[in-house]
Amino acid sequence: MSVWKEVKAILPQAPLDWSTWDEVFERHGIHGTVQTDEPPTLAGFLSPDDMAKLPDLDAELRELGATDVELRDVPEVDWAEAWKQFFVPRRIGERFVVVPSWEDYSPEPGNLVITLDPGQAFGTGDHPTTRGCLELLEKVGCAGKEIADIGCGSGILTVGAALLGARSLVAVDVEAVCVRSTLENLERNGGSAEVFQGLGFDPLPSYATFDLVVSNIISAALIGLAPQAAGRVRSGGHWIVSGIIHENWPDVEAKARSCGFATGEVFREGDWVAAVFSR
Repeated sequence: MSVWKEVKAILPQAPLDWSTWDEVFERHGIHGTVQTDEPPTLAGFLSPDDMAKLPDLDAELRELGATDVELRDVPEVDWAEAWKQFFVPRRIGERFVVVPSWEDYSPEPGNLVITLDPGQAFGTGDHPTTRGCLELLEKVGCAGKEIADIGCGSGILTVGAALLGARSLVAVDVEAVCVRSTLENLERNGGSAEVFQGLGFDPLPSYATFDLVVSNIISAALIGLAPQAAGRVRSGGHWIVSGIIHENWPDVEAKARSCGFATGEVFREGDWVAAVFSR
């Protein structure tokens, strides 16, 4: 039986920007974290295949300010079941309902049910960044559009766009586990998309443009991606962005506007921001 490693960073106080800590976990192979405010901690699970990354992860968390890093062995069967208690059916926007694949759920008329098993990938609809994207996808509309999900994670947004009637879909993520999760969740929901492993738009043909691009990634990555997004979103199209901590929103907006985007609807929940940029 494979053994995973739970890595829990103990923080001196809850940070204003959790995304900085999330990025460290992501960079060392942990996709999806659980945070607590009292006491302030951030935890995730490192797979057996990524165990060599543990020393660097530990060192970087301490350098960032963690007062301690606790480690615990977790058998794979226990890891797979332990987090499920936190993932329950959730209504999002007007029509979406995100439902764990292991739950029985009776939809109401008009519901768009996303049946999801995120596995090791980020994205259950339980985080404001994902909820913001789904709500904005619903408001902007996907019917008949060619759409790209850049940083697809579990594939929840790709599935959502498919349920909203997208004409065609491509999805990209730098992590192989996210590519697998997206493909599995598309199949689970009867959707289809071309799914690529790579960074940003790099795996896609240079000529490919889209009516709508959605990117639920960290602020620094959005700022870096903005010039490419400006060349990939067609005139009259939209770029939906999320993963933005409130304090970073002015920088993200300024960069997008400098690349030719106009700011549309802005979603805010707690410390998080999602928004629609228009071409």
